[in-house]
Amino acid sequence: MSVQAQREAPRHPTQGNSHPTCMRLAAVTLLVTSLAGWAGVNVASAAQEKKKRPPRVVISGTVFKESGFSLPGASIRVRRAGERKARWEAMSDRQGEFGLWVPQGAEYEVHVKAKGYEEQTQKVDGKSSLHERLVFHMKPATGEKKP
Repeated sequence: MSVQAQREAPRHPTQGNSHPTCMRLAAVTLLVTSLAGWAGVNVASAAQEKKKRPPRVVISGTVFKESGFSLPGASIRVRRAGERKARWEAMSDRQGEFGLWVPQGAEYEVHVKAKGYEEQTQKVDGKSSLHERLVFHMKPATGEKKP
């Protein structure tokens, strides 16, 4: 075959490694295998981190108005007993419910505040249980109208 005939002869799509489809396939394969290896390492390290973490306690509850209806938007702050600064915060949802994870092995104070209501505090023993369910019945602040 002459050189000119070779140039004009149609190439088979799978012939040679320089075909665009082959190059894309090789690039995608390389990307997928490298991501799979990276994800496997991260999953393993996340599992090891989980094992190192101390057990946690769920503090959940519901905040109610004096009328018995739920109170959305109440501010919940949790701190270890004896500490001044709250370390965990949440806000009650539309049903007045909230939930937080805290490390097991300590006593906690749960403070609830809402505009127009007196602040309330309850203590939680995070040493003996894994889930503490609280109920707060908020009372209107003195000198203010009921919201």
